[in-house]
Formats: sequence, C-alpha cells, structure tokens
Amino acid sequence: MSYYTRKKKKNNIVRKIFLFLMTILIFVILIEGIDLIRNKNKIYPGVSALGVSLEGLTREEAEIVLKPVTEKLVDSPRVFIFEDKKIRIIPNDRIDAFIDLTKVVERAYGICRSENIISRLQKRISSRRKGYNTPYEVELNEQKLDDLLNKINLAISRSPSKAKIENNRIIESKTGIKLDKKKFKRDLIESLYCLDDSKYSFEIAVDVVTPNPSTKDILSKLCIENDLASYSTSFEGKENNTIYNINLSAKAINGILVKPQETFSFNKYVGPAEREDGYKESTIIANGKFRKGYGGGVCQVSSTLYNALILGNFKIVQRYNHSVYGDATKYVPLGRDSGIFYGYKDLKFKNSYNHDIVIFAKAIEDEIRVNILGEDENTAEIEIISKDKKVINYEIIREKDSNLGKGQEFVAQEGVNGYEIKTFRVVRQNGEEKIELLDSDVYKSVPMIIREN
Repeated sequence: MSYYTRKKKKNNIVRKIFLFLMTILIFVILIEGIDLIRNKNKIYPGVSALGVSLEGLTREEAEIVLKPVTEKLVDSPRVFIFEDKKIRIIPNDRIDAFIDLTKVVERAYGICRSENIISRLQKRISSRRKGYNTPYEVELNEQKLDDLLNKINLAISRSPSKAKIENNRIIESKTGIKLDKKKFKRDLIESLYCLDDSKYSFEIAVDVVTPNPSTKDILSKLCIENDLASYSTSFEGKENNTIYNINLSAKAINGILVKPQETFSFNKYVGPAEREDGYKESTIIANGKFRKGYGGGVCQVSSTLYNALILGNFKIVQRYNHSVYGDATKYVPLGRDSGIFYGYKDLKFKNSYNHDIVIFAKAIEDEIRVNILGEDENTAEIEIISKDKKVINYEIIREKDSNLGKGQEFVAQEGVNGYEIKTFRVVRQNGEEKIELLDSDVYKSVPMIIREN
C-alpha cells in the first residue's frame, strides 16, 4: 500500500471521530437547550430543601413554601431538663437564630446550573434519580448564646457539700454540678438542623464534682455498708399537698442513726406535723372519717418505714393501724399500715442488732423509699402473711334533702368496708423457723350516705 493511500485512510478515521464527537456535542447542547427551556426560571427536578420538594417551583414560590418550615425551626421551643427543672428556649428569641431563606433558595435554584455543561448534565441525572437536598446554615448571635449558657449554668450549678454526722444524723453529701457548656451548645445547635420537633427535648449535660468525704465514705468509716431491709410505696393518686408532706416527713427521719438496743420513735423526729411545722393541708383519717387536716401523708412515711422494719426483722415496740382502710391507705397491704397521731399514736422499734443502723428515707421519682443499713448482713429469710381476714360490710344510710328535686338522689359519702385481720411474720434462719404475731387489727367501716328527695 502506497504512502498516499495510508494517509488518506488515516484522515478518514480522524474525520469520522471528529464527526462523531461533534454529533455528541450537538446532542448534548440540544439536550441542554431543551432542559433549560423546560426549566426556565424553575428549580430542577429532584431538588429539595429543608425536607421539602422544590421541583418545578420559581424562586418566589420556593420562598413561600419554605418560610413556615424555617420559622418552625427557629421558633419551636427546645426543652432542656435537669432534675426537677425544665428550661424552655425559643432560639429566635434567645439567640437571634434565623435562616437566610433567600440564600437557601438561590442555592437550590443554582443546582444543575453551575460548572461546565457535562457536570451540569451529570447533576441533573443524579438529582432526578437520587434527589438532592440543598444544605442550609442557621445564623445566630454568639454573644447572646454565651450569655444564655452563663445564665443556665447559674440556674443549675451547685457546689459540692461534704457528708457529716450532726446530732446523731448523717447529713448526706451532695455532688457538685456545673453545666457542660460545649455539650449544651452542641445539642442546641444540632436541634436547629433537625426537622423532627419530637426530638426537641434534651437532658442537660453536666459535669459532676465529687464531694469529699461522700456519704459512702462516712458509712464506710462507721462500717455501715450492708442493706438490712428496704421498702417503697407509690405516690399514685396522691394530692400535691400530700406528696409535699411525704417529702417533708421523710427528710425528718432521713439519715438518723440508731444505736444498738436503742428505741427509735417516729414522733420524736417528725413532731406534730402541723402548719407551724411547715406541713400543708390534705386528706387525713380522724375518728374513722376522711377529712382535711394538716400533715396528711405523714402516715405513708411511717407505714413505709414499718414495712422495711418488719422485713428487716426488727422488734416493733409500738405500732397502730389506721381506724379505716380505704383508698388513702392502700399504698400498703391490709394490716401493714402504721397510723400516726402525735401524742396518741407512734411508731417505735428497737435496734436489736449489736451495731449502729441508719435509716434513709427519700422520695425517688414517684415513690417514697426507705432503706435501713447496718454493719452485719440480714441473713434471715422473712415472710409476712395475713390470716383470718373478715370483711365488715358498710351500712347504707339514706338522708332526706329537700333541696333536691323530686326523685333526685346523690351519694354524699362513699362507703368503705371494715376489716379484721391478723398479720404474722415468719422468720427462717439457721435451719429454724419462727412464727410471730405482729398484730391483730380492726378497721371500722364507713357508711355510704345517700341524700334523696
């Protein structure tokens, strides 16, 4: 083959390649032109922002659609929780948080319109197939954020307090608390990029400062490290004032040390539980009736303590049941309550161990818990059983009431059954079993009173 023939053939190949590339280029330009015409002044298919599809919208329409979403992000309260405190923060008000909507929309509009023609086509194909969520930034006032962090730190921080023994009582230590500012700031800012408002509640992150000595250190020094018994009762259905009184009376016996063979008196530490003692008015049981009085709830603490004592195999010196067993006393089983009335009814027990014991009583969430700790382990297996239960049905009393309409009636007082019951403690230890009668209780019935005309 001659030189000229080979050169001509090579030129034909180059010409074909050139024509092929030109065809592709023309095709790409044609597609680009058609796409531009179809999406003129509109956001491309597959593009979204803040979780909202913006496909086919103009920039003005996109701003209208996105505005309520951005407003919700910065106007919805964030709730930060620490112990019994709840701190509500509206980002727009407290730290001037806002989202530049125009910037977000311009960014969404620019998707598939920037860079070279090949890159634009690739992005258009990708956004159609997989979608593209336009990123956004939340702007805020850093100085206001720092001020907010300092205020919250002041609201929740506390210095550590050491444990100590004072007037035969262990004063428990308290851990020091200070705000973890970095974590708080991170949680708050991350929430501004979260569209799910069910996730706008947080536990406040804190740094803990350990006291020295701690309660555990004091107990260790006294060799009081074993749990002898514990019992808890629920606050369910209780009035707020009753819960307040429960907390107050629990604090009165919390941390009390009882020496070997010493007799503990509940009334000695709690006192009359009257208004002058800081107690509030709530439901009490007096003379077989439910009525309002100061100190309602104190008996729940004594009853919780009593149940811990009988499970701890302590000798009960004095204990009284309530005159009535109804809804107000059902936090413990029948025959296991301990009624208190200063000057008349007390709860007393003897520390039959040969070492000091300590009583801890405190409210934990929605219950009152009593723990009794000592040096030796309680090796006895304790079972509390009830026998000879007798129900005394309540009487129904009908009273005339001329103020009612003819044929009308209503229940002025709910009836409560009375009971008789015996409670025993079974103690199994060292291969022996001992059964002892704790008490024989009688609870009065309360008549149902119906008023009628």
